[in-house]
Amino acid sequence: MTEGLRAPAHVLILAGSESSGGGLDGNSRALRVANAARTAGYRVTLLGPAPATVTPEGVDVRQVTVRETLGGQRARRPRPGLRWPLAYRSAAAYDHRTALLAAERALITTRTAELDIVHRPLPLLAAARTGHTLAWLRHGLRAGWTRLRAAQYLAAVRRRENPVAPLDNFVTEVTRLLLGRRAWRRLDPGLLDEEVAYGPVLDAVRPHLIHALGHRALGVATRAALRAEGAGHRIEVVWDAPPRTPAASRRAAVAGEAHERTFAPAADGVITVGEGLARELRVRHRLSATPAVVRNAPPLVTAAPASSAAHPAGIRARCHLAPDIPLLVHTGPVTPDRGPVTVVEALPKLYDLHAAFVVPDPAHPHLRELRERAAQLGVHGRLHVLPYVPVDEIPRFLASADIGVLPVHQLPHHQTVLATRYFEYAHARLPVVVSDVRAMAAATLELGNGEVFRARDTADFVRAVGAVLTNPRRYRKAYDRTDVLRQWSWQTESTPLLDLYTRLLGPRP
Repeated sequence: MTEGLRAPAHVLILAGSESSGGGLDGNSRALRVANAARTAGYRVTLLGPAPATVTPEGVDVRQVTVRETLGGQRARRPRPGLRWPLAYRSAAAYDHRTALLAAERALITTRTAELDIVHRPLPLLAAARTGHTLAWLRHGLRAGWTRLRAAQYLAAVRRRENPVAPLDNFVTEVTRLLLGRRAWRRLDPGLLDEEVAYGPVLDAVRPHLIHALGHRALGVATRAALRAEGAGHRIEVVWDAPPRTPAASRRAAVAGEAHERTFAPAADGVITVGEGLARELRVRHRLSATPAVVRNAPPLVTAAPASSAAHPAGIRARCHLAPDIPLLVHTGPVTPDRGPVTVVEALPKLYDLHAAFVVPDPAHPHLRELRERAAQLGVHGRLHVLPYVPVDEIPRFLASADIGVLPVHQLPHHQTVLATRYFEYAHARLPVVVSDVRAMAAATLELGNGEVFRARDTADFVRAVGAVLTNPRRYRKAYDRTDVLRQWSWQTESTPLLDLYTRLLGPRP
């Protein structure tokens, strides 16, 4: 415990790239923690990736860019081996040769036009055209060779970015057996890119407590605390552990597990977002105490959110929809495991229903695929994509919709916790339609604020949406019958967090 502090203790919230898909602007957890710590009297610094255009009052915000120098090396310089022997050896060589080919083609095409329009005596014209034909032949041969090497290079890059072949898994297992907990350094050097970006800032700021959001930030915070302690300055580390999402490959899974096992026991305090996850973390890392549960719920606002369809800040107004047109909303990143395809494929069967997706990046490739699917079904005019709004405006922004949906798939990280979006829908007083994942289905059936459908079942999703649209007032009343919104509020949820800060830092000012 840090004692005898004359000034307010300094808390730094470290929002690494893992927990900041939309930068600090889209990281509701980081912004709410920063607000809670500032309100409690601590001096607060918020450190994370850009953008950070909306920041809490009284909080020192520092933006950092993580350059993928180490993590991107595998893709920039793939090892072609026997499978792709002709591939370019680096991204620089690939870029140079393909650009040179394009420039050469432009010059030859220009020469073709010149020969057609510039008058020359017949003998000179014949010689010029013969030379030009030979130039086209040389270009054709060079283009074929360059495209062959480029295709092999791109195939090698795809293999390095998605190491899922049996040989990749074999190398991963050998690395795990030989290096043990240190395997993450070899298998995921991108973790050290974050050290290079965030480490110097942490060493310069020297807070009294680092609140590390996510698995990747934990290692950066722990190493900074060790360096500070070596220099005579004590830093407490609080690990804010989210659910573990499925890794894209065996390599990524082993690296993440090794990294977490290395640094989790060193945390001075651990919090997470659900009781089941807290028990799992204690067993997995043999923690001395069960982590405190701090759900990422919005703050409770005394007045109900403005639900008028004419409200200029509402989602209905942003979609240019009249009050009588039904509108459902899906917030958060659009990835396949979140079930957005279920929503789009249900639109042809729901007639005039519109669907709005509020996302951190409207240009994301998954959204392009979603739009293409909507166009195939003839419902692209009823699909709306909107960017994130400031975190403190989310419930008010969503309130003019008719339904909030969470069509997530049956995966372990969806089963045990209530998603942040669930709480945001609740504070907007929206009826919900959720898939039958354990935690959200149980909460919905108990409260009566929506309908549950079978995950990935479009027909059952249509049934659930139809049931809510038939009598939406019945589902909205569920929020008035109990004190659930006060229980699901940041004012309530942040109490265990501030109690942990007090235990580690001493009495608050």
